[in-house]
Amino acid sequence: MSFKENLLEKLSLDRMRQRVLSSLGPIGSSRKIDKKAMRGLLVAAGFRSFEIRGLELYLPDGTTDDEHQAILVLDNDLPVYKSTVDDVAMRKEPTLKEMISIRNAMRILNDSDVVTSRKEASVKGVYEEAVSRLDLSFTEADIKQLEYEGRAAVEWKDADSVVESVALFGELLTFVPEPAAFAIEHCLIRGRLAEGSGKESFGPALVFHAGDGSLRWIEEHIVLTDREGISRFKDKASGKREPDLAGPEVIKHLAAEVVRGMPSP
Repeated sequence: MSFKENLLEKLSLDRMRQRVLSSLGPIGSSRKIDKKAMRGLLVAAGFRSFEIRGLELYLPDGTTDDEHQAILVLDNDLPVYKSTVDDVAMRKEPTLKEMISIRNAMRILNDSDVVTSRKEASVKGVYEEAVSRLDLSFTEADIKQLEYEGRAAVEWKDADSVVESVALFGELLTFVPEPAAFAIEHCLIRGRLAEGSGKESFGPALVFHAGDGSLRWIEEHIVLTDREGISRFKDKASGKREPDLAGPEVIKHLAAEVVRGMPSP
């Protein structure tokens, strides 16, 4: 895949991870996890599905079913076992005959010897494995191509492509969504959140207004408690004041920032 395709895939993995994390409840709760999103992460991480006794298990590709390996059970607790398929099946869905055995009963009641992670830790491990399979290295030519496509999207007022461009450059520049105080209706805002001298600040930031298709860049760093600064930010974002950059020049600036941050050859 191209660099852009790999970066878009990484953004897709980010969204799936967030969907799963948002659906998690306390261990042992009846809250249903987002299985569709978790399946997507597992497939991307190179796991294959295996069903036994009504359990939906996921095993690393290239392994056999009887190997001692990492096995994830797709249920609300997302436990990852370091064991065999038969052992996991016995612990999770034991038969009456298996429960009669004292040794088995102890294994069923206490799985701490084989469970390596649950919940958020399991999601983290699967997500990191999925991302590690992507080639996210890039060249200046890759960034120039993103710049060309992003500037064209802005000029043609192709809203979907502008949003995609914002997402791509936002990922490359580690931008985050705006704090609540900076939010503006119908606006997609991404920028830098930093902390200095014990105070959090937001900016520089870009603002895409879905209503009129405008793209603006605001260079200022604004402390989150600075009401006057936030008001000034919103005036620039809405066009009541001149932004520092506007239109395709914003994309050009973002591309230059990415190139500037590239390691020297």
